[in-house]
Amino acid sequence: MAGGRGTRFWPLSRTDRPKQLLSLASGKSLLRDTFERVAPVVGADRILVITSGSLTEATCGELPEIPTAHVITEPVGRNTAPCAVLGMGLARRIDPAAPVALLPADHYIPDDDIFRDQLNEAFNLARATATVVTLGVPPTRPETGYGYLEAGTAVEGEPGAPGRAFHEKPDGATAENYVRSGHHFWNSGIFVWNPEYFAAAAARHLPRVVDLMAPAVDSLGTGTFSAALEEAYRDCPAESLDFAVMEKLSDFLVLPARFRWSDLGSWDAWGALAPELSPGNRGQADLLAVASDDNVVFAPDRLVALLGIRGLIVVDTPDALLVCAKSAAQDIKKILSRLEDEGRSDLL
Repeated sequence: MAGGRGTRFWPLSRTDRPKQLLSLASGKSLLRDTFERVAPVVGADRILVITSGSLTEATCGELPEIPTAHVITEPVGRNTAPCAVLGMGLARRIDPAAPVALLPADHYIPDDDIFRDQLNEAFNLARATATVVTLGVPPTRPETGYGYLEAGTAVEGEPGAPGRAFHEKPDGATAENYVRSGHHFWNSGIFVWNPEYFAAAAARHLPRVVDLMAPAVDSLGTGTFSAALEEAYRDCPAESLDFAVMEKLSDFLVLPARFRWSDLGSWDAWGALAPELSPGNRGQADLLAVASDDNVVFAPDRLVALLGIRGLIVVDTPDALLVCAKSAAQDIKKILSRLEDEGRSDLL
């Protein structure tokens, strides 16, 4: 899934160069990192990328190994459920029986070999059992910016643990309880589906989306595919896969992740992984900090001097400068809303 805007990484992330196309974790884009992580497991010809209309050319440029027909362009964003239904349907056209991994294109996972081992394990589980395998990340702190998975006790000798429930982003007290429980995991958003199980769940919980996407799925590889996709998305409701399907499942498996993971959801999350610039400050910049700590700074092309400053995010780009409290990092999308209201599309 590679069609998001990455609004919380503004002003670096823009409509025509969103988060997944930025080099935030390595010298390569997050999209390229994701491709190189999974390609050794399945092969480039069994990877589908679903992106948005303005990003098709850039996506193909990042992933020249993938067949052009496997880079699918959503005419308009309708959240994650239509994307999942479309992608799973197209995957079944390629191989009707194969389990399918549904992955975000913009996460940070540095332990490639461990990830590939666990992805293979999840494929084997989904192939052998009519279910969905979720990769849950053991929480290291009471994080309120992530959704959670609740799991039961693993049966000795059996891989994974039975899933109990999906929980949306909690408040602080609830997150602390989750961490203490030992039965809750961060929801990585990485799911490996048995195709029959997904088809049944989608038919039950997303029947309208399934019906709308069916003609496009059936026309893959023909001259009518683009028109069918336009028609499907024109009337398709915007639905979240988590809300519409995952939270309603009563039967799934949780495979505890052994790899390091971050969804890189905001500048403060990036700052936690960025190099230390001076004691207590992290990022990418020529930084002069005096009596200043706990700041995240991205300003590759100029000196940034901080004096008596604590807990800020500073992001400098050629046409926009962001200064915000770290505590407000999840709300940067409000700035984009203001820019949209003021008709300042050149900054979006």
